[in-house]
Amino acid sequence: MSQQHRYMLNISLILAFLVGIAQNPDNSTIETPKDVFNFKNGEHLDFKLSYGWFTVGKASLDIDQTFHDYKDQRCYKVDVKGETAGLLGVFTHVDDRWGAYVRNDNLLPLHAYRNIEEGKYMRVEKTDFYHEQGRVEVTRYDPRKDKRKPAKEYGIKGEVYDLMSSYLYLRNLDFSKYGKGDTIKVNTFYEDTLYNFNMVMRGIETFDSKVGDLKAYKLNFLIPPSEIFPNEDGIVAWISADSNQLPLRIEAEMFFGTAYCDLTSYRNIKYGPDYQ
Repeated sequence: MSQQHRYMLNISLILAFLVGIAQNPDNSTIETPKDVFNFKNGEHLDFKLSYGWFTVGKASLDIDQTFHDYKDQRCYKVDVKGETAGLLGVFTHVDDRWGAYVRNDNLLPLHAYRNIEEGKYMRVEKTDFYHEQGRVEVTRYDPRKDKRKPAKEYGIKGEVYDLMSSYLYLRNLDFSKYGKGDTIKVNTFYEDTLYNFNMVMRGIETFDSKVGDLKAYKLNFLIPPSEIFPNEDGIVAWISADSNQLPLRIEAEMFFGTAYCDLTSYRNIKYGPDYQ
């Protein structure tokens, strides 16, 4: 796989769930019962990853049908799968699996994992969150090798989410209370780094998505310019302005062009019928 295509596929998959890492400005913890969340067990979403006119990958997100007990806590189990598709799939193979066990009361992650397979490259990554102790442990290894490095430990403060748990948290953030130009702080732990970004509300507009014309919140992620993202405000997300708050599209201006991640179908959402 070319470096360009690898960046495009993997970053697009990240962006599909990066929109979920927003926190309320007062850093309050969600304490509401599970039955008021804007999602439910068994939800399934499908995404298309594209570059220009070309489809380069597809991804899906599933919230397991049942709750799971993890470390004596009742948890949602969230799984994401991303793989190459279209013409790119003829030349290379990518099969990435991400997942997390997320507490069903406050949506904080207890354990996250990634199983990465990209051509000849393979990696397993496991992240354990110890919120009360203010630390995270990350284990990373090649599953084909017997020798493995010990886990690395990182310090965290306050409420910290991984990508999967932050996605669930997004679905319950009240975007209607933010005006145009308001900034929402972003805080999440990914791989070995605690990221802090700003997400700016750009307003509400009618968006012609793959699942219909819908009213949507338009948001910008402000990130430091880099070799991958040349512009500070080059990442734009459209979130359905309804009770489901589904990620309709994430658009990212990158060093090789613009990549898109579009919601194409869903089923078992809490509000409304399936769209397939």
